[in-house]
This record gives sequence, structure tokens and C-alpha cells, in this order.
Amino acid sequence: MDILAEKIHEIREKEAQELSNKINQELKELEMKNAKIHVRVEKQEEYNKEGKDNVAFYIQTNLGEDEKELSKIASGGEISRTILGIKKVLADTDEVPILIFDEIDTGISGNAANAVAEKLNLISKFHQVLCISHLPNIAAAADYNYFISKKITNERTNTNVKLLQEKEVIEEIARISSGKVNDVTIKYATQLRNKKVS
Repeated sequence: MDILAEKIHEIREKEAQELSNKINQELKELEMKNAKIHVRVEKQEEYNKEGKDNVAFYIQTNLGEDEKELSKIASGGEISRTILGIKKVLADTDEVPILIFDEIDTGISGNAANAVAEKLNLISKFHQVLCISHLPNIAAAADYNYFISKKITNERTNTNVKLLQEKEVIEEIARISSGKVNDVTIKYATQLRNKKVS
């Protein structure tokens, strides 16, 4: 039994290193250039249903900081982008049918926003992806866009979710890009939609 557990441990260590490298490449592309994921495989004294190993994801988000368990990093945006990188690497083997990303656009713009949009699109080939975003780059890459609004009636807050038609999608992308809907922002929104990754 111990011999088999040792062999499994060696395989896990090798695969963990390869997985870490692949995820770290994704994080660079997601403009988290100083972040480093480390998939730790640590031997335990007692056997469990997985063998004698404990496997955990650790991350260093900034240079000079200590590694922390992924679940303990503070920024929602960092967590979302890190999970996006992990899901991108595991997209063809992960059996989770629906992925929800909230705050994934926190603190990003430009190249990072484009990279996030592209990776969300790639993951959507294998999973249903729900993403709450305020960035035009990300909204423009979606297959379906919903507008979520809140209204207070009789001292109660009601949430409304509306599926947008293409003209409404363009107008909403124009609005979130600059706060205004005019000829210039409509043209920009149309260009973003035309670049939508297929």
C-alpha cells in the first residue's frame, strides 16, 4: 500500500508542477504578471480516500509576498481572474457545467480586458458561462446579453432581468464605454461587436 501511495505521490508532484506552469502562463496573459500559482502536493501521515496526499492551490499575487492559499487572497477580481486561468487550463476535463464570474473586471482595462474576454469565450465552448461585467470589451464578446436593473416599489426592491436584442446590446455597450450613447460611442460599440471572438 505504501509503495503504491508513493508512486501516486510522485505522479501528482509531476502533474502539479506542469499544472502550475500552465496556469501561470494564463495569469501572465490575464495581466497578472507578478502572480504565481503553486499547486502543492504534501504527504500526510494518515491515508484518506485520495491516498496519502493533501493537494492545495497556493498563490503569490505580488513580488515579495508570501504564498497564501488561493481561498484566502483578498481581491475578488484577483480570485476571479485566477479561477478563470485555472478553468481555461482545465476546460476540456472539468465537468462543472456552469461557471459564474462576478467582479472579474475589477481593476482591469485594455489588454487585460481583451484577454479576459477571449478566455471567457474559449471556456464557453465547454461550459455555460455567466459573467457580470461593466466593461464593454467583455460585454461585446458575449453570445447573449442581459440588462439587470433594480427598482423600488412600495418600499420593496425588485430586480428585473431583460434579454437585450442586438440593437440594445450595441446601445448598452456604447453607454458603459463612456456613459453616453451617441454616434461616436455607437460606432465604437459596433466595432467591438464585430471583433467578437467566434
